[in-house]
Amino acid sequence: MTLCLQSFAGLCAPTFYGEDFIRFGASWEEGGERWQELAGATPGPAEAKPYMKQLEALELRDGPYADGLAEPLAALGRYYRRQGEYQEAVNLYRRAMHVVRINDGLYSDRQIPLLRELLVSYREAGDLKSLDQRYDYFFRLYGGGQPPFTELRLRAAQEYFRWQREALRRDVGKNSRRLLDLINANEELLLGLQQDVEVDYLWRREMAFSQLKNLYLLLQRHSPLLQESQVLTASQYMGAKPAVAELEEQRMNSLLRSAPAKGADLLKQLMSAARMRGPAEHASVELALGDWYLWCGSKQRSSEAYAAVVAELQGAGESGLLEQWLGTPVELPDNGVFWVPQLIGVDEGPVVRASYDVSSRGRLSQLQTTLISGSEDTSLNSFRRKLSAVLFRPRWVNGEPEAVTGLQRDYQILN
Repeated sequence: MTLCLQSFAGLCAPTFYGEDFIRFGASWEEGGERWQELAGATPGPAEAKPYMKQLEALELRDGPYADGLAEPLAALGRYYRRQGEYQEAVNLYRRAMHVVRINDGLYSDRQIPLLRELLVSYREAGDLKSLDQRYDYFFRLYGGGQPPFTELRLRAAQEYFRWQREALRRDVGKNSRRLLDLINANEELLLGLQQDVEVDYLWRREMAFSQLKNLYLLLQRHSPLLQESQVLTASQYMGAKPAVAELEEQRMNSLLRSAPAKGADLLKQLMSAARMRGPAEHASVELALGDWYLWCGSKQRSSEAYAAVVAELQGAGESGLLEQWLGTPVELPDNGVFWVPQLIGVDEGPVVRASYDVSSRGRLSQLQTTLISGSEDTSLNSFRRKLSAVLFRPRWVNGEPEAVTGLQRDYQILN
């Protein structure tokens, strides 16, 4: 297990792909765009007056909490959100949700589209603190990861865990405590799902991969802290902080030491269930295991996992998936866990064309770069240094990893 921690402390630590740049046009569900798309699926009205008149008429006739008020309130919220008047939109969405709760009860499903649009309003306004607080409410409202594990509760937990990772990437308060709480909540949910035979496999998969992303973040953000603590004497290390901080740091260090094994065990357990879903699904989990081993510095185990993927897909006649997954080098991790999508109003970063080779061990060399778009004053030194340290899933041919020369890809630098 020391391989992983040493690799992050050493000079050859891989770049956290997605943090500073991505392949041009790349995106992952980890960015939360699905929820933004759902919130934008209902078009807003072209003007506000008809809905204001409707509101006035309903209030006069049925009072301030009439059930019919929710729809025009939401429509007005969409109108003001699209006008960029976010505070007005927030007030309207919150009032619409209040009306729904009064008429349908605290856990009404009718709140979901309203809550989505409210969250998007906070995001578009750049009010990440309020967005964070609303996600906490959202998670509590829909069960807090506790049974019964309905589709609604599991979707809420999935989105809440995703936001917690985004909040960590954006440095929205809480820091290490947030990550500890996230890992614990995700683990509790996974244990609950194991005991509920009625829960579909796909949800077990979603929550297992969610926890794997949490472990990627853990190793990114805190491995250097572990290395530092190891070189201090016991009295220096334990005596420098209050008891609560000591306990939290001990928990963090324990998690760090066990993270490589935890991630591998998580995927191995999932593979047992994935086998029942067919070779393609089983191979997809083994591919993630190979990526995890490679990220954690265990090249032999990663090669064994990738070779198993090749054999399984070839045996199943899945040549298309084999080419997609292992036919060309892939930047790791390929799950968006370090990606920070640009907020609205932030200018897109420059685009750089890079040419390079990738070895059979997943390392880049012979890098050349050209600025495609952006200011001519843009310095590419940092980009070159970080791209050179990206870890790649290597190409596999005839059951063996193979070097690739002359790759050319465009990358967008993130502002």
